[in-house]
Amino acid sequence: MQFTKRLVMGLIGAALLVTLSAPKAVHALVATLVQVANTATNPVNSVDVDRSSRIPYQSSSSFGGTPTGCYIGPFLCPFNSFTPAPVGYRLVVQNVSAQLVVGSGTPVPFGYVNSSGGQIASFVGTYAGDNFAVINQQITSYHNAGDTPYLLITADWYGLSAATVTLTGYLENCSVTGCPPVQN
Repeated sequence: MQFTKRLVMGLIGAALLVTLSAPKAVHALVATLVQVANTATNPVNSVDVDRSSRIPYQSSSSFGGTPTGCYIGPFLCPFNSFTPAPVGYRLVVQNVSAQLVVGSGTPVPFGYVNSSGGQIASFVGTYAGDNFAVINQQITSYHNAGDTPYLLITADWYGLSAATVTLTGYLENCSVTGCPPVQN
């Protein structure tokens, strides 16, 4: 009887010892199984939420014949029929491109993108000859919700002038980024 009692007590003690020491072994095993190694040969995949929530933006404004409100000759001409930034988004314009039919290359076409918020980004075109000028320049211009970007281009416009201007960039989702104020 004494022997059986000691045997049962020993087994209970061994079981208790295994129970108390097992979590440490299990934790050590789990820690090595979930250890993340971020090396050059085995990088960790990540997602840039700001970048993945961007919506591509492209909008054009054009005219044919004598532009309404534009004088014939080297004058400033407005382009303001672009798509505005929708509510809840900020528009970031990254490129301006244009094909212009002009009277000459003097002056070389130039202008700027503007907004009601006063953000200005300037650009310069190239006269290609034969009454044709092009603009294709990277810019950065910010436009808050409801704001419509507009361009002012100076060129040698004439009676049969025509122009197509395209803005490209992306819409930034303000519910993701918060759309902090642009620092000037």
